[in-house]
Amino acid sequence: MGETMSSDLSDTKLRIPPGVADRLLELLSTDDAFRALFREDRHAALVRAGFEADPERLRETSALACLRVDELASKADIAAAREALRAHLTSDASHTNPHAFEAGTAHAALRRA
Repeated sequence: MGETMSSDLSDTKLRIPPGVADRLLELLSTDDAFRALFREDRHAALVRAGFEADPERLRETSALACLRVDELASKADIAAAREALRAHLTSDASHTNPHAFEAGTAHAALRRA
């Protein structure tokens, strides 16, 4: 994967490199096993998608509080909003907001960004 994060974990804002965002969205829109991992352990899923950090250290970082998703959006919904989600995840003006993956809220979350 070879991508490195462009932000220190002590920052309050996590930046996902574009390649990691692409892989995350690809897996969330196609891979049932990855989706199950994301629901169980979002930190480990982010690392599996290529984010270079220790999952335990990620869990300890308050910058990742936004990783919580109660009901993950469907594969089709994530695929349909992929470009907007990618732009949102990689934007310097936005916190990383995987809660935009919440079922039924992706379009509303993206409009607020």
